[in-house]
Amino acid sequence: DDASVRAVHGGAVGFADAFTGFGTLVILDHGSSNYSLYGYLSSASVKQGDRVESGAELGKVGQAPGGTSALYFEMRIDGKSVDPVQWLKAR
Repeated sequence: DDASVRAVHGGAVGFADAFTGFGTLVILDHGSSNYSLYGYLSSASVKQGDRVESGAELGKVGQAPGGTSALYFEMRIDGKSVDPVQWLKAR
């Protein structure tokens, strides 16, 4: 049974579809040019335009290109990839 992938913060689903190199990719727009990316999903349970709360299920963990179970996670602020640790701390 694949593990659920959940939103780190609420936002709008800007993309939820197959994306070359990332399997199924979900991108959440948190506003103020802040985005979180969730790749290598086996399936998405949201669609573009949906609004989700923090902790909402976005999809299921799939496989990385090497065949191992994996989740690709990235935070982007103003178009630049940033260390996600600051986003994962309790607020």
